Amino acid sequence: MAFNLKLTALLAALAAGAPLSLFAQTTAPSLQAITVTGKTAPLLDVDNADVGGFAAPLARTPQSVTVLTSDLLTEIAAQSLSQVLKLDASLDDNYNTTGYIENLSIRGFLLDQSGNFRRNGLAVSNYVPVALETMERIEVLKGVSGLQSGVSAPGGLVNYVSKVPMKEAFTNATFGLDGNGGSKLHIDSNTVLGSVGVRVNLVDEQLHTHFDQANGTRQLLSLALATALSADTSVSADLEYQYKSQPSVPGLGLLDANGTGIGDSLPASINPRLNLNNQPWSLPFQVSSTTAQIAVSHRLNADWKAHFAASTQTTLINDRIAFADGCNSAAIYVYPGLCGNGDVDIYDYRSEGERRSLSSWDAHLDGKFNALGITHTTRLGLSGRSVHADLPPMQAYNYVGTSNIYAPVVMPSDPSLTVLNTNSRERAVEAYATLASQLSAGLQSFVGVHVSRLSRSSEQSDGSTAVSFEQTVSTPWAGLAWSPTETAMFYASWGQGVELEAVPNRPALFANYGQTLPALKSEQTEVGLKWQAHPRLLVSSALFSIDKPYADDQPGSTSDALPVRVAGAKTARHRGLEVTAAGRLGDALSLQASLMALDARYTQAVDPALVGQRVTNVPRFKNSVFADYKLAAVPGLSLNALASFESGKTATADGSVELPQSWQLDAGLSYQHRIAGQSTLWRVNIENLTDRIYWREAPTTAWGGIYLFPSTPRTVRASVTLNF
Repeated sequence: MAFNLKLTALLAALAAGAPLSLFAQTTAPSLQAITVTGKTAPLLDVDNADVGGFAAPLARTPQSVTVLTSDLLTEIAAQSLSQVLKLDASLDDNYNTTGYIENLSIRGFLLDQSGNFRRNGLAVSNYVPVALETMERIEVLKGVSGLQSGVSAPGGLVNYVSKVPMKEAFTNATFGLDGNGGSKLHIDSNTVLGSVGVRVNLVDEQLHTHFDQANGTRQLLSLALATALSADTSVSADLEYQYKSQPSVPGLGLLDANGTGIGDSLPASINPRLNLNNQPWSLPFQVSSTTAQIAVSHRLNADWKAHFAASTQTTLINDRIAFADGCNSAAIYVYPGLCGNGDVDIYDYRSEGERRSLSSWDAHLDGKFNALGITHTTRLGLSGRSVHADLPPMQAYNYVGTSNIYAPVVMPSDPSLTVLNTNSRERAVEAYATLASQLSAGLQSFVGVHVSRLSRSSEQSDGSTAVSFEQTVSTPWAGLAWSPTETAMFYASWGQGVELEAVPNRPALFANYGQTLPALKSEQTEVGLKWQAHPRLLVSSALFSIDKPYADDQPGSTSDALPVRVAGAKTARHRGLEVTAAGRLGDALSLQASLMALDARYTQAVDPALVGQRVTNVPRFKNSVFADYKLAAVPGLSLNALASFESGKTATADGSVELPQSWQLDAGLSYQHRIAGQSTLWRVNIENLTDRIYWREAPTTAWGGIYLFPSTPRTVRASVTLNF
């Protein structure tokens, strides 16, 4: 509460007209400009992205990459990662619910929380809520990322690029409201103090949602610094603190209509406001996180540049929820799912004082040289990361009664600490190299390899069932690009990825619960086309095939023994087509459009009946179209719309339950003008304009639970931004 009051006071002072620009000096460091000549927001025609690992324009890189810029996120009034995901058809939700850590999948693969996320190129944890207010852009590499990140799930790699100090001093104050009663004040202030560029972002937000009793609060403080020590050397730092407290909303489940003990049908009606975590004793999910990064770049000569960066991140979590799962009021216990009449068991779950930390560093050389009459560009690097999960000795997971999704019931709490937690350690030291060679005027090759030395261990919080292993893995990658014209490029690539898994900490479900498992390798083949259809419009397409091994459950040695989860006992193959178009079709119209057709099936499994079945919660087809149009008749006024459609998501392993196809339309308008000489920007956005209520996703968790999450009802958001 003290932090909340102090932050609110500081925000009010800044909004009242005390911008940091008052302290600006005349000597400026080497900073980025605030404007881009000849371009008007939203800037969808992005030229480069750091996430690919090759110093080449997007139009000349043999990779599938999407860049979502801050002005695009602002145009759709994005408040969560789920809203961001609607901008690209290859991205999707995976157990995304209000008040909890958000997840995402790419090309049908769930990303790893500590292996698939970067902040300014350095490994970070996704247990930290994404602060969209501090992001300059979100870069997404689609497909295996073993070359770029070593250990990571094969779907792709997400790089959050934070805002940096600019040349021009400014302070922007944005105040927003939504139809649920929520509010947010955001200050973005930039100045130059002596030779140091300074950029501060502050947020104070009251979170009100459409769910019953799921309101919360969030505060954010970020600081970016940059300076030039000399003409060849620059230093930057990025600091961020965030606190969020909000009850999390559990998913629902399939109903056991035929009494077999397994959910087999979708509920006939959807109450999008139902929150089963609405007990008198329910406590909020709380997370506080601190992230600090520093980077030094030095130009050795005209062709070579050195870069070193380091990051540390600490997250403290209190995970508490009245969790709805299974049903014991029927003749046969139902799991996964709910009883046919809507009954569902409620558990009092509490794991308080979880501490997760992640530190990472990276040092590399970028250079250009000639050999054998060919021009080459290369990157040679060393990196490392350390991931710790230190959980409280015990957690509560206690059955407290049976509720009903149509008539929720109040029940007593039971916070007794009854289940051991699992602590884990992971360390990786890695070396990598990439080489891009201009073989001829139209032909270019790309090769690289990433070698990782992994050390991983886990143990129960009482020191029992300790497991550890060390492993060295390499993930090569190769690509070939041919450009028949200056505006078109065909490419083909092949690469590998490697990832780590852990058995869920569910002692009632697994004999080896909580244990870490050896690393597994995935493999991808991709062919694609990139076409500069317009000087500011890039069209891309890609055909891909990815094979990913999973852990699977082997039956116990006796009929009553729990199963043992074994690494590599199951394999899935995802084959698909992606098409995207991003950029501008003139000064008035901006476009971000994409579609994906995906066939994701299991090719190997312990249970033969699973082979050939589609992977659950993965759409067969999905498309997304965002357009922004500036009205010439009313200078400063623009209209935008975001339409999305998907079909073919299955909810059960045998494919017998499939979510109905769904579509959604969002719309918005903005108007920029001057008041008393100051630029003022008004925005109104409507999410789910037609108020369509549908089942948005049906993820299957690592412990076998199947959950249903509904769409967000129509929500209106309005904001005003004042520029000082």
